[in-house]
Amino acid sequence: MATVPPGSDSSGLVEIMLDNQPVRLAPGTTMLQHLQHQGLIDPGQPNPVVLVSVNGRRASLHEAVHGEEHVRLIRLRDRKTHPTLQRTIIFIMAVAAEDLFPDRQLCVQFSYAGGVYCELLGGHPLSPDQIRALEERMHDLVSADLSLTPQHFGLRALLKMLQRNGKTDRFISAKYLRRESLLLNRMEGFDHLFYGRQLPSTGYVRAFRLVPDSPGFVLLSGLKGDPESLPSFAPQPKLLETQREYSDWARQIGVQDVGHMNEYIVDGRTSELVQIGEARHSRFFVEASKQVAAMPDDGKLILLAGPSSSGKTSSAKRLMVQLRVLGLRPYALSLDNYFVDREDTPRDAEGDYDFENLSALKVDLFNEHLRALLRGEAVHLPRYDFHSGTSSFSDTPTRLEVGQPLLVEGIHALNPRLSAAIDDDHKLRIYVSALCHMNIDNFSYIKTTDTRLFRRIVRDAQFRGYSASETLARWPKVRRGEEKHIFPFQNHADLFFNSGLTYELAVLKLWAEPRLAAVEPDDRNYGLARALIDMLSLILPMDAGQVPPTSLLREFIGGSGFDY
Repeated sequence: MATVPPGSDSSGLVEIMLDNQPVRLAPGTTMLQHLQHQGLIDPGQPNPVVLVSVNGRRASLHEAVHGEEHVRLIRLRDRKTHPTLQRTIIFIMAVAAEDLFPDRQLCVQFSYAGGVYCELLGGHPLSPDQIRALEERMHDLVSADLSLTPQHFGLRALLKMLQRNGKTDRFISAKYLRRESLLLNRMEGFDHLFYGRQLPSTGYVRAFRLVPDSPGFVLLSGLKGDPESLPSFAPQPKLLETQREYSDWARQIGVQDVGHMNEYIVDGRTSELVQIGEARHSRFFVEASKQVAAMPDDGKLILLAGPSSSGKTSSAKRLMVQLRVLGLRPYALSLDNYFVDREDTPRDAEGDYDFENLSALKVDLFNEHLRALLRGEAVHLPRYDFHSGTSSFSDTPTRLEVGQPLLVEGIHALNPRLSAAIDDDHKLRIYVSALCHMNIDNFSYIKTTDTRLFRRIVRDAQFRGYSASETLARWPKVRRGEEKHIFPFQNHADLFFNSGLTYELAVLKLWAEPRLAAVEPDDRNYGLARALIDMLSLILPMDAGQVPPTSLLREFIGGSGFDY
């Protein structure tokens, strides 16, 4: 069926493929106009259309077509809708906060405990009653079903408007954009401008909740694929303390968002930024090594775990160096040598070997060896042959000296079953992750999982021969493994190490952008690749030569002083 503007005839129509069916439209017709003409726009439907995929790239319904596009309708219950749904709820929250607390500044900071951690800056923490009032105002905005409309702004005009309205932080962020225009969204009846793709209107939001977690609160939004249901909230005090400490520190040194980081780069102060970030990492290893030294001499077991591309290996090497400074001689025990024979390896739901399953390891043998090594007994350690898929035992026994630290690094290191034979008094458990989120503005941020993905894209290309498309294709499975095997045990950690570096995206982009640009338009990961490129375009590049050889970042870009 063709959508023709009033007063037009059917000549000059263009053809697109809509859900694999040919449709003829007037050039420049938005998908919202077409779907309204078809009677398909209704937030009251159980599973309404809310987005489209145009040639593999997710877009709002305001996307105009000009011919030959392949368009797929995306509905509210599609898992891919979740980031846009969450962004819309944050937009609603920002408007509600401005209404209720006009003299305060809402800051949406980072992902946490199944939601998003937020604070209202410029005063005392909100009381539970104030948080409830904010949530009620948000429900009012949802009930009003206010349209969310994108508007193009020329960069010069936008900068003048932000400067005129006293939006200093947003002015700094926009100032360094390398584009002549920017698409921002406006809510019907309000002057607020919001960055990032939105749902068609506020009425499409199904569920959300604000949970007090002083000094801020956590926004919970509908689950992926189930927007009416909310995730359970389980506070994680150590994780929150680590992430808040980084946010406060970044604000203190003047790098609270991409705009301020770009100012460091433009002002030629990148060496200062690198030195501060690296010194912050060094401080952690000094403090952790002192804790190891203070442990009982009859057993010092260091267990170090973290998700993919968190920098576990470099963290272990940095810690071992610092322990040597204190006169200790740490011994690293590799979990890779404790794999069961390949024929005994469990398989996942897809029938592939599941090497990330704890059952893929000889847990009983590992515990036996831990106990013996910490007692100072001689142990013939196994060596796993990845070519044959079998293991054999070393002819030469290994024996630890009294007080010699034993370090184990791996995704299961914090799982209590892996070291059940050792008393907790003899363990130091360290959780490593790149908890270095980067705010785009006060309401949007680059997630720490995105930072880890950039690291993995670069490392896979540099050292493993994988294309960006291959890395992107594997990432969902990697994330599922983390959710199952790593995150449930992070609260067991005695120490949290934030392995993120404030400046790292400005370096990683030098390698990541060309790899992502190589993803072909007909590749199923093309849309994600373009979204990641757009993200990196917000950040100016910096000279990678300033990164020291001992930096954790060298594990991913190369040139490390450590052997891997």
